[in-house]
Amino acid sequence: MSYTLKINILSWIYQQILYLMLLKNGAFMLTSMTGFGKAEGNIQNMDVAIEIKSVNSRYLEVFISVPKYLSFLEESMRKYIRKHIKRGNVHCYLNVNSSTSTLASYSVNKGLLDSFVSSLQEIKNETGIDAPISIQDLLSQPEIMTLEESSLDREQVETDILPILDNALVELKNMENKEGEYILQIFTEKLSSMDAQLQKIIALQKNNIPKHIETLRSRISTLLNEDPNESQLHQEIVQMADKLDISEETDRFKSHIIQFEAYLKENDSVGKRLNFLLQEMNREITTMGNKANSSEISQLVVEVKNQLETVREQVQNIQ
Repeated sequence: MSYTLKINILSWIYQQILYLMLLKNGAFMLTSMTGFGKAEGNIQNMDVAIEIKSVNSRYLEVFISVPKYLSFLEESMRKYIRKHIKRGNVHCYLNVNSSTSTLASYSVNKGLLDSFVSSLQEIKNETGIDAPISIQDLLSQPEIMTLEESSLDREQVETDILPILDNALVELKNMENKEGEYILQIFTEKLSSMDAQLQKIIALQKNNIPKHIETLRSRISTLLNEDPNESQLHQEIVQMADKLDISEETDRFKSHIIQFEAYLKENDSVGKRLNFLLQEMNREITTMGNKANSSEISQLVVEVKNQLETVREQVQNIQ
């Protein structure tokens, strides 16, 4: 086993231990789906490089690109990535330095090449067309050059490639975690702001219903030109107060904020749950604006909706 390969394996073991320790201690919180990682190594005297990048997606989609003679690695690499990434559009590229590659080489079928050139010359003589033979003419005949794969231990290559792939994944995860920290700050600020706006709505609502009741009483008195019937007025007030009451909506919205904050502390993929919760929050705040019948409350509702939209855009990037 080469020195470089030993270092790669030791690095891989270290990263696995570190990952488990962090997971046990609850150090992982919010993770973005956007990131990039790269790692290099040496396998059977070949210099290889793995690049992996991820962008947001509703589901986990993994695309692997490897040289043709290493196509047997695709499935094992895909399975390994799926163990470490839960959501996102992931593209992984395995590149091999051709100058150091010992797994494959091209050979020229000289007999077929001579025959092809001879045939082209004969066509020239028969048609009178005098055109030079280009390299493109030769490459258009795939049988002239063939790719010959060297014998190799496929299981060993699959084993050796995993530490390099893991190092690339660690770098990808580091970038996703940093992005997640940034998004977490946005969520914290927006949730705090929405909670403050909600408290203002609740405070305004305390005077909102009495204000509408007094308006109703004044209108009826004006229409009747006398004090209204208290029994009828009472029924009207009860119906109006029921229509204007938004206490259930404010309670549910507050509950959603608390649940949102709880999700942010989980060591799990929470993007889909956060997205669903935002839909519920948007429904509650919309109902508040429709029921309250207050210009001041409506202005606060618009502010909250703007903040919800900002959070929703960021949630699309969360695993």
